[in-house]
Amino acid sequence: MELTLHTEGYLDSCHKLDGYNGKCSQLHGHTWKIEIWFRGDSKLKDKIGILVDFGIVKQIEGILDHKYINDIIMMNPTAENITEWLIKELKKRIHKSIKLKIRVYETAIGKETYCESGDF
Repeated sequence: MELTLHTEGYLDSCHKLDGYNGKCSQLHGHTWKIEIWFRGDSKLKDKIGILVDFGIVKQIEGILDHKYINDIIMMNPTAENITEWLIKELKKRIHKSIKLKIRVYETAIGKETYCESGDF
């Protein structure tokens, strides 16, 4: 049986967009909302019945929370690049056959812009 799990979290951090012509070229902060879906076969559950330990999500959020993102992801920290970084970091920590989908909101309230990426 295929299982789909969902979790979401919030983090506060700052960044600036190098090479951008506008306000975002200056240091500024966001309250990011991150939603993550994991999809995998129930046969991949561990001995206590966990397909994906959501603790790994908290670990990755902790890497970015209250930090200057430019110093962490090593590429221009657009919503798109942050999404790709998150996918790479998560894939290092989950079974290779588990698919994931991520939605990143630059600001959790007041904006409709998001970047979504994933395998399904």
